Amino acid sequence: MRACLVIAALAAACAAKGPPSSAAPGPSAEPPAPAPSAAAPGLGAEPSADGKTRFAFVLPGPGSQRTDRESFVLGLDITMTEGKKVIATEKSGEGKRMVRHTTVLANDGRAVTKKKVRYEELVEVSKKGEREQRVPSPLTGKTYVIALVQGRVVYSDEGGKPVSEFEGEALAKDNKDFGKPPQFASFVPNRPLAPGEKFTPAKEALADMFGGGKSYGDVEFTFAGAEERAGKKVGRFDFTMTITDERQGSVTTIRSKGAVLIAVQSGWPLELAMGGQVSISAPGDKPQRRVNGSGVLEMKLAAEYR
Repeated sequence: MRACLVIAALAAACAAKGPPSSAAPGPSAEPPAPAPSAAAPGLGAEPSADGKTRFAFVLPGPGSQRTDRESFVLGLDITMTEGKKVIATEKSGEGKRMVRHTTVLANDGRAVTKKKVRYEELVEVSKKGEREQRVPSPLTGKTYVIALVQGRVVYSDEGGKPVSEFEGEALAKDNKDFGKPPQFASFVPNRPLAPGEKFTPAKEALADMFGGGKSYGDVEFTFAGAEERAGKKVGRFDFTMTITDERQGSVTTIRSKGAVLIAVQSGWPLELAMGGQVSISAPGDKPQRRVNGSGVLEMKLAAEYR
């Protein structure tokens, strides 16, 4: 049934992009206080007398370590029709799990320019009916060095040898934002925020966070306020938005809501959780056929800093 194309488009539509050098659970995930010399351009994070909060954005310096944990699950009920006749039905799904350890090796004051990455786990899961297939990534269990050299991203193994073409493609897919400034610096308004304040990020910021080539509607972010966690101040942003992805005659719509937690003094993401209702419509395998589906997704990104 052409479900593979639909699932692939859907996975691309709702795959949030992790921040370039830092997102998770619980108080133990709080980042250490950043060194002033590592600060990217921006203002301090001192709370104002009127209860508003301004976020600072700081690049992690050499030696900074972080562990990312990401999970993505979606389930769909798919129906193929020809005219008004139902040809086939199927339950399909996609999933991903990743545990990745990163050590920053260098930054240029604007972005991280060299890092070491170890993939503890990276596996993708697909399901059709009762059949489930798990596909481990070629990166699993390996360590790599990623560096920006004369404007070009270079991938090597831990010993400095070039990686295979297959590994290079997988690394490029998982590190699309390497060498770019922190995404959340453009997402959070550059002014003191009051609890309950609502705003809509620029389209470029949304594309940075959730991927380009899509349209974003009914977007509303709300600064819920700041709270203390293990002695550190953390800000929470709740959001709702509709993501629409159109490609190769198929249309995927995700009506989502979620939350982002960001450390006030560094701008480092601590959690990103998103869930939503999904609907799809795509061409079938014959001119008169159409594939439609609906389902739910859940995505979580988390990081621990050392």
